[in-house]
Amino acid sequence: MRHCHIIRYDSFRSVRNDIGHLFSPFKDAKSLQEAMRRHIIKVPSRYADTPRQRMSWFRGSISLILSEAARRGSHAVSRATMELLVEQSEQLQLRVVDPMWVKNAFATCTNADEMRVIEQIIQKFHDKQCTDGETKRGLSQQHQKDGAPLPPALSNSTGGFDSAEGSVSLLGDYSGFALESLSRQRVSSVTAPNTSFSRYFIRQGLVADEAELMELFRAMIGRRPAAFRVHTSQMYGAATAEIISGRPGIEPLHWLPKECAAFVMHDSPNVPHSVLLANRQLLHTLASEHLISFQSTSSMLPVLLLDPRPGDAVLDLCASPGNKTSLVLDYVSSLRSTSLPSSNPHFHHGCIVANDVSPPRSRQLAQRLRNSSPTVAVTQFHGQSLPLETGASGGNKYNKILVDAPCSGEGRMQRDAMSWRMWHPLRGLQFMQTQLRLLRRAVNLCSVGGHIVYSTCTLNPLEDEAVIAAVLRDGAVELVEPPRELREKSGWRFSRGLRRWVVPSRAGGFLNTLAEAEAKGEGNPTTLTDLFPYEGNEKIQSALESCCLRVMPHCNGGAEGFFVALLRKLPVNLNQLSPTNHASRYGTVKVEGTEDPVRGNSSTGALTCGSVLHTYGVAKLAAGNMLLQRLLGGFFSNNTCQLEFFFSKCNLCAAWKEGHGLIILSNATWSHLDATPSSFCSKSELLELGTTVIEAETGNLTAVGAYLLRPYATSRVLKLPLLQLQWLLSNQVLKINEHQMDPTVLARRLVAGVGGTSSDINMQQHQLTVPWVRDIMNVVGKQEGNFIVCYSPSSGDVCDSGSFHKSNDACGLLSISIPVIVRRTPSVELHLSLFHDARQLCRAVIGRVLSHRKRADSPDGEKSALQLGSRFNVSATLGITDLEGRRLTPQGQKRKLYSPNLSIYPVTGSGMVASTAIEGNSEGDRTKEKDYFIL
Repeated sequence: MRHCHIIRYDSFRSVRNDIGHLFSPFKDAKSLQEAMRRHIIKVPSRYADTPRQRMSWFRGSISLILSEAARRGSHAVSRATMELLVEQSEQLQLRVVDPMWVKNAFATCTNADEMRVIEQIIQKFHDKQCTDGETKRGLSQQHQKDGAPLPPALSNSTGGFDSAEGSVSLLGDYSGFALESLSRQRVSSVTAPNTSFSRYFIRQGLVADEAELMELFRAMIGRRPAAFRVHTSQMYGAATAEIISGRPGIEPLHWLPKECAAFVMHDSPNVPHSVLLANRQLLHTLASEHLISFQSTSSMLPVLLLDPRPGDAVLDLCASPGNKTSLVLDYVSSLRSTSLPSSNPHFHHGCIVANDVSPPRSRQLAQRLRNSSPTVAVTQFHGQSLPLETGASGGNKYNKILVDAPCSGEGRMQRDAMSWRMWHPLRGLQFMQTQLRLLRRAVNLCSVGGHIVYSTCTLNPLEDEAVIAAVLRDGAVELVEPPRELREKSGWRFSRGLRRWVVPSRAGGFLNTLAEAEAKGEGNPTTLTDLFPYEGNEKIQSALESCCLRVMPHCNGGAEGFFVALLRKLPVNLNQLSPTNHASRYGTVKVEGTEDPVRGNSSTGALTCGSVLHTYGVAKLAAGNMLLQRLLGGFFSNNTCQLEFFFSKCNLCAAWKEGHGLIILSNATWSHLDATPSSFCSKSELLELGTTVIEAETGNLTAVGAYLLRPYATSRVLKLPLLQLQWLLSNQVLKINEHQMDPTVLARRLVAGVGGTSSDINMQQHQLTVPWVRDIMNVVGKQEGNFIVCYSPSSGDVCDSGSFHKSNDACGLLSISIPVIVRRTPSVELHLSLFHDARQLCRAVIGRVLSHRKRADSPDGEKSALQLGSRFNVSATLGITDLEGRRLTPQGQKRKLYSPNLSIYPVTGSGMVASTAIEGNSEGDRTKEKDYFIL
C-alpha cells in the first residue's frame, strides 16, 4: 500500500472562501447589495426542494456572512445584510431577527454613527413586522367571527410582535434582550463535557478521575465574582478608587499592590440584593466612562510575575484588548508613586510597547491606550517577525516581554457553551506552532538577563509545557521559579507543571513518543519534535514541574483556567545553540504570506523606508527649540534651563506631528521605535504614540497634558476652592473680579455703616480680598493663554477634615488638573478648554466623591440607607435649574445629587457661603433648604 498524507478538510475555511468576494474593498453599496442578493436569495438546487431546506439555507448564509463580517470588521457588509433582511423579510419568512445576528452586526461598528445606522435598520424591521401583525390580526378576527379556526400561517406561535408596544424600539433594550436569551441558552445547552474532553483531560493527568473532572466542569460553567481594576495611572484613578473603597459587597485583591486598586464584587446569596444592584449600577457607569476595566483575576498573574519596574523597556507582544498593558502601566505608576524622592531623585519613564497584528483589534487597542502615558506606543506587526535593529552592542532590546499567546481557550469556555460540544483534542495543534514562533521571537528581542512571561488561557499541555520545553531545548533561556510569596501568601492554589504528556493522533488515539508518531506517519518530523516531551533530560522536566504555574478553576473558586511561566534570557551565543536550524528560529522569522520587514524582499529588491517614526510623521524637538519654548515655556517661568531640567529629570522628549500637535514621550520609547524598521508601503504600523499635550488646530492645552505637566510646572498653575471649581465646570467661564471681594464681610460693613476716604476704602478692599483670588491674581499677572487649574482644599471642603488627611493621597480630588485659557477683557476670566464629554466626566467624578464623603461621615446605622436611598442615587433627577441657568439634558439630570444640610459646606475661612436654594414642599418636610451640586 502506498503511503499518503491525510488531508483534513476545513469546511469553515471552504465556505469563507465562497463569500470572500463580498468583502472586496472595490465594491460600492449598490454592487454589494446585488452580490448579497444573488448569494442569499438564489438558493442552490440541492436546497430548493422544501421550504424547510430553503429556510435553512437562508439562515445559515446570513449567520455565516455576519459572523465573517464581525471577524473582519466590515460594517458595509453587515449593513447590506441587515438591509436585505428588511427588504426580503416576507420571502425569507423571518418574524424575529436572531440575537446573534444583532450581536455580530454591532460588532462591526467602530463609531456611534455606524451603530445608529444598524439600530435604524432593526427599528425598520420591527415596524414592518408590527404593520404586518396588525393586518394579520384583522384577518384573524374575521376568521373568528365566522367561526373558522385561526389559520396556522396567521397564528402567533413564535411570540412575534403583535403591536408597536410589544416591539423592542431601542438598541439597548433589544441588545439586552438578545444577551439575556444567549445567557439562558448558554447554561441550558450543555450539562457535561463531551467524551473527547473527558478522555483527553484524564489521559493527560490534569484531573485524577471522572469525579474531579465533573468538579472542574461545574467550576468552569459556574458563576464567578466579577473582578475589575481602577486605572490608577490616570487623572481620575485616585478619586475612583476612593469612591469604590469601603463599599459593601466589594473587596480589594490583597495579592496585588494596593496602589493598583484591584477589586472583586461578590454576588453570593449572602450579599443583599439591593446592595448588589447598587454596586452593579455604579460599576456599569464607571466602566462606560473608562474609569475601570473588568478583568479576570487569573489574567492579572502574568503582570505580577513579570514585575515591571520604573525605567524598564516592556513589550507586550500580543496586547489586544489591552488589559495586561494597562495593568503594566498602573503597576509601574504605583511603584513610581511609592518610591521615596531621596532614594530615587530621577523618576525615569521607561518604555511600554503594545503590539497586535489584527487591524480591528489593534485599532481598539490604540483607542483604549490613547494618551494614557508618555511611555506607551501601539504598533501593528506580526509578532513572529516584529522587526528591531539592535546593533553590535545589543542595545534597544527589551528587558521585560509579555507573551500572552493566542490559544484554544479551554480556561474561558464558560463564556461559550458551544465550545463544549465542538471541543476536539486536535484544537491545540492549530495554535502550537504560532505560539512557539512568538516565544522564540520574544527570546530574540529580549536583552541578556531580561525576563519573559509566557501565558495562555488554556489548560492543554500541548500549548503550555510543550512550547516551554521546545524553547528550553534551544538553550537561550531558563525557567525561573516564582516567588514563594505568590505560592504561599496570595491565596492561589497552583497546580504544578507536567513532566510528561501525550500527543493526540488524527486517528483518535494517543502517541507517547516521537518514534511512535514517525512509525505511524503522523506528520512532519520537524514539527513533531516540538510536540513531545524531551525524554532523558531531567533538568528540563524538573524545571517544568517546579516553575510552571497552572490555575485549575475547581481549585481556585471558579477562576478562569490559566497557565503562566517566567523565563530568563541567558548570555549565550546563537551559533552554539543546539538546533541546527537556529537561524530560522532566532533570526527574523518569516510568516506565511508576508515578507521580512527588516531586510525586505531580496528576490525583488524592495527597500524599507526608515523607522516607523518616519512613517508616522513625527519630528523630534530639542529642549531649546523655539516652538517648544513658545508652547511649554510659560509653565516653567519662561526659563530654558527649567524646561531642559524637566525633560532630563523625567527622561522625556518632545515631538511634533503635523495636524496632531505636540507629543511628549519617553526617550526609551523613541529609541525603541526609531530602531523598529518600517515596510515601504505600510502606513499603519504605528497607531499611537505618547501623550498629546498641545492641540495643533487650536493650540490649547489638553487635559492629559495638564495632568502630566502640573507636578513639575513652576508657573501658570491656579488653585481654586471646590465651589468655584464646580462653577467653572458648570458654566465654562469664571470671572475672577466678581469674587474679588469677600461678600460676607463686605455686607457686614455696609450694614454697620462703615465708611471713610477713598484711600481708606481702597486699603479696606485690599484687605477684604479673598485669599484664593489674591493668589490667582499674583500668578496670572499680565499673562494670557494656557493655564492649569487644580483643586485647593480650604476650610470646610471635603478634604479638609477627618480621615481624609491621614495620607497625602487620601482625597482623590487633589489629582484633578483642568486646562483653562486666561483672557483679560479687561478683567481676568478663566475659560474652560475641555470638551463636553470630559467636562461632564469631571463633574460626575466630583459629585461621586462628595456623596462618598457624606456616606463615610454618616453613623453606621444610616450608611446602608444613604447608600441605597434616592438622595444619593446617581440616577436621581431634580427639576431645579437655577445653577445651570438652562434646561438640563437627560444625561445631566441623571448625575444630580444634593445634600440635605449645610454641614458639608460651612462658612469658609474667607467668608464664602455655599449657594442654597429655597424650595417649597407641600408634604411638610422638616427642612426646606437644600444644597445642589451639579455633577
